Formats: sequence, C-alpha cells, structure tokens
Amino acid sequence: MRFLRSVLGAEHIGHHVWTSSLALVAGVVLTGCGSNEPDPGPWEPVAPEFMDDPRFGVFVSGRIDAVLGTPLVILIELAGDFPAEDVGPVTLDDGRELETRMYWLGVIPGEPGESWLLPSGDWTARTVDEVASGSVPRGEVGTWALVIDPPIDAVGQGLWIAGQRRTVNWLPDPAVVASRVSSRAWLSPLPPVMRESSKLRYIVEPERASPFRRWRYKLMVGELSPVVERRVVDLDGNVRRPQRFGDIEWTTGRMTSSVLETLARQQESKWAIALARLDQADDELAEEVRRRLCAVVDFGAGELAPVWPVQQEGIDRLLSDMLDQQLGSRERARRARIWLDEQQTSIAWVVSDAPRADGASGQPRTVIAAANIDYGSKLTSVSSLIGGESSDLSTLAPLTARAYEVTNRVRTGETPIVIARVGEEEHRLSVGGASLVATPPGLRIDQLAGDWTLASMLAGAPSASAGGESWHTRALLYREPAGRWMLYVQCGTQNNSSSEERVRITLGAEGSPGDLVIELSPVREAIVEVGGGVLNAPAGFDPEVEIDTFPGGWSARLVVPERAIESRGDMLRIGLERHDALARRSAWPRAMLPWQGSCARAAVDLSKWGGIGTR
Repeated sequence: MRFLRSVLGAEHIGHHVWTSSLALVAGVVLTGCGSNEPDPGPWEPVAPEFMDDPRFGVFVSGRIDAVLGTPLVILIELAGDFPAEDVGPVTLDDGRELETRMYWLGVIPGEPGESWLLPSGDWTARTVDEVASGSVPRGEVGTWALVIDPPIDAVGQGLWIAGQRRTVNWLPDPAVVASRVSSRAWLSPLPPVMRESSKLRYIVEPERASPFRRWRYKLMVGELSPVVERRVVDLDGNVRRPQRFGDIEWTTGRMTSSVLETLARQQESKWAIALARLDQADDELAEEVRRRLCAVVDFGAGELAPVWPVQQEGIDRLLSDMLDQQLGSRERARRARIWLDEQQTSIAWVVSDAPRADGASGQPRTVIAAANIDYGSKLTSVSSLIGGESSDLSTLAPLTARAYEVTNRVRTGETPIVIARVGEEEHRLSVGGASLVATPPGLRIDQLAGDWTLASMLAGAPSASAGGESWHTRALLYREPAGRWMLYVQCGTQNNSSSEERVRITLGAEGSPGDLVIELSPVREAIVEVGGGVLNAPAGFDPEVEIDTFPGGWSARLVVPERAIESRGDMLRIGLERHDALARRSAWPRAMLPWQGSCARAAVDLSKWGGIGTR
C-alpha cells in the first residue's frame, strides 16, 4: 500500500479562513449535501472489469456517511486474503488522489457478564507495517479502516476505493448545524441529580471508553452538542486545523489513539446531526428518542442503572434513517416512531423464589421485581397463576423499579408461575425454586447464574456463570444415614490462587431466628452472619465444616444447622453465592443484580427423603 502524508500536518501555501468557504456549502445545514444517486445499500459484487472474483477484494462496511469538514474513517473488509498493502489511496471522481492512511482497529473484548453494560474492551489502532510484524495479540478482533480528510470541494463526488466506486452521503458540518438549530436537540434527558451520580458514572464507564459508543455517554451527560472549531481552507480545497480555541477537554476524555478519537468524534457528529434533523421534524418525538436512548432507572436505595436499548441493529437503523438524504421530515419522524414502538417499556424478574412462608397458609412467598422503563406512569400488578393471590393494582412511577410479594400455591409436579403486568406488557415468570424436593441420592445444585447484565435482563435470560467447566461450581444437599443434613460444595479454580475464593451459603427463612449466612473459604475459617448481615454467630453456634483443596479446585462439606430447618425438619430455605479468584460472582437459585447484597432462597421439601428423622 502507498502510505501518504496526512493533510492534518501538511504544509500549505496560499490559504484563507474557513468562513470564507461557506459559500461552497450554503444551504447545506440539515438537508445535507449528498448526491442524488440512490444509496447502493449493502455491498454487491462489482463488474468483472474491476474484479475477476467477487470473493476477493476490498469491501466497504455499510454506507459511507462523510461529515463535511472533518476527517473520515471508512471501515473496510479485506476478503480472500486481499493484501493490505495493495489497497492504495482513495480517489475522488475528478481523479484526485487523497492522502490515505490505513489502520487495523483491534479490540480485545472484555469478559461478558462482568459488568452491567457490555465491556468496552481494550482498543488499539495499528498500521499495516505493525500488523505485518506480528504485533496483533492473540484474542484480538477488529476491522481495517481507511482514514482520509476530504477537501471541501469533494462535496457531491463519490470515492473510489481499490477500483470500486462508492457513493458518499455528504453530511453538513456539525458546527454549522449547531449555529442554525436549537441546542435542545442535544440536551441531556437526565435530571441533574442523575447526571451528578458517581455510581451511575461508574456503571456507564464502558460507554465512555468505546469509540463506537461514546456518543451515548456524551448525550447522557449533555456534551453531544458540536464544538465550534477554527478551520483553514487552502486554495486547493484542503482543510487544515492550525489551532483550537473555545474548546475544552471533555470530561469524557480522549481515546488512546488519534485514529480512535477521530472515529469516536465521527460517530458523535453523525448522532448530533441525526438528532438535530429529528428535532426539526418533530421536537416532542426527538425528546422521546433521546430519553429512550439514555433511559436510567432508579432501583432504590440510591442505585441507578441504565436500562436503554442495546439491540445494535435497531440503533444502527435509526441512525441510518435519520441521516438518509432521500427521506423527508415526515418520513424521518415516522421511522423514528416505529423504532420507539419496537422498544420494550418494562422488565420483570424473580428476586427470590421462597424467602419465607405465608403466615396463614404456609405456602411460599415469592419476591418479584418490576421496572417501568418508560417516561409515563403505568398500572402494575403481580399475580400467581396457580391458585395463589394477586398483589393490589398499583401505579409504578416512570423509570422506577419496585419489589412485590405474592403467595404461590405449590402443587406436586407443577412449577409455580407468576404473571407481572406493567401497563400493556405482561411478563410470565417461572418460580421453580418454590417447589424443590430432596430425594436420594441428593438435590443437585449446579446451575449457578452470573450477575444480571442489561442485555440479559432485557432478554429475560440470565447468563451462565463465567469460565466454563474449569471454573465449575457444584453442590449436593443430602442426608447422612445418621440423620444429619449435609451440603457438599465443589469449586474449580483452573489452578489459580484460591486466596480470594469464597462461597456464601444463605440458610433459613428470611427474618427468622434461623436466618444466617455461612461464608466458606479454602484459606480462612468460616464466617457466620446472622439476619441483617451482622458478623456475630449465635451463642453456642459453631458451624461444622470440612475444607479440602486439590489441584484445580477446592471443596467444602457443611453440616446444615438444625436452627435453619423449619416445619419440624421438613423444610429448608437455601441460597448459594460464589465469588471466584477472578472476582466474578455467580448465584443460585437466581441471578443477582450487580449491586445486590444478598442472594435469593429456594424452598426445599425435606420430607420425601425416606422417613428418617432429623437428629
């Protein structure tokens, strides 16, 4: 490939200031300056004169949206082992070759499930020579990108990339847009108290660190408004940025690479233009879209977390529609409304299957949580499908989560079902942990779930615990011939240090004298917490436990305290929570929210073991 000097640092002669060139873009504010040619849409094989084999070549990822007066990053794919050095410079329709730089944009993905939002990963930008020298680490994924700085008079022209012509959707300068439209188009939809929350900023950190997602962080904190920049346009149409003024270092910070920073700003400029266009079409609808893109829910006790759309295909389609030059204001608004209507407005989940029994019927009480992720109040109710009770119909405030308790009637061979209705949406929740039975050889506990993430919560399906078989967690609840109930726990550690390993076993009915947590570790004595998390074992109580370590893991054998067993030895409420050596948490019988302090409890019927009494 030919490496060409970037115009960002080029020496030029004979220039005049940027404002004198506005005549070239007069009338181009929100309507843009795209060609009248229809967008080619997804890539199709080019004519044979350009390529003998359509499976071999340089393909552009999606439509090219070029923001006037700013550098352009074009994501490409090299198919069929096409040599990176043969891509060559990007050329305009008029034959001018543009100074072109080519980079590999790579990311080492973070571990899914370790945070509420998808991890941003570790991003880098490498030149062709660096990639050829073998500097790309194992596990890195990414794409190739071309970086150019189109001259001002390139507006309306297409780009030729490796012998193929691509139509360009030319977009207006964001700084010009900012001077012509109301700043409400980029107002943060969050109230100041939320924007100032340090907990919320910590949770949304992955958005700030991703070049493809930083736009949402900036919209959330009110920093998406385009920054006016001084630019100089030379006689040949090239743009220089000799100095910056009136600009401050964003609290969002900057990317580790100038190429990644350019990509992040490109995404932000496109969203700024898209939201401005929608605001001109329908300002109330635009506000609804901003709110949904940045929805944050109050989970109580000062815990705030995003519950915004994460389905990337839909978000990309929304942005593409807002930037489409072929769409008028009415059609643009119609498509934005369709996107809004596709988004769910509530979530619901089981917090704890059976933390306690109903005082009158003795049936399990189940805790359900529901969240209204819309901006209007919704009537909400929770009811048991099988002969249980219903909660009172209540109003759930906007962007608020609330817990509900309902009694489940347990029938042999049936799994209790709870229906949570939030507005017009209905959530059907299985409560399998309310009707477990311990029979020989024992009740297996091996389906631990990782903490809830936003993606898994919206999908209604918690992710499995991380690490696979080498990090397994298994438990068995069984009765010894002598009558003692035992809990055997085994944990895989992949031969890692076990100093941070611990398992927390929650026992007994919540709020009862038998309510306690026993924390086990391969390197420390057992810790006992009574109800409420007080680190103080009941008088005369010392847990009976045996710890064993082995290559690749450790195990514990615990005598279940009689004080935790209810109903004359017939019922045990139990929950399990593991923190592994890599600081990952998993739990049973329910996934936990990242900020949740105590795990759920299942109700286990002990009366079917075979008639042997409790010691």
